[in-house]
Amino acid sequence: MLKMINRSGKFMKKLKSNERAALEAMGKFGVKMMDKHAPLDTGFLMSRNSYVINRNELFLMNDCYYAIHQEFGTHKMKGTPFMRPAAAYKEQYKKIAEMYMKQV
Repeated sequence: MLKMINRSGKFMKKLKSNERAALEAMGKFGVKMMDKHAPLDTGFLMSRNSYVINRNELFLMNDCYYAIHQEFGTHKMKGTPFMRPAAAYKEQYKKIAEMYMKQV
């Protein structure tokens, strides 16, 4: 007698769990890279670096009121990007994702 067992539910649950863990690890890495590239004056800008995961998408963010001016500059000052360089570590983000998704 042949008995069929469907374990796709367990697999999908593990896959979702690993996906969430990968996004969390990528978010922490992204914040670390934003901190690395942020100009340090008072530390307020760096203290506002964060990330949010929404519908399996990772968003690096900074809600400091002058972050956009720091990133892109103004007519009076040159920008000092800290978010774009943090997003440019594509290979590292890919390696983090691969590490977590291999555990399924």
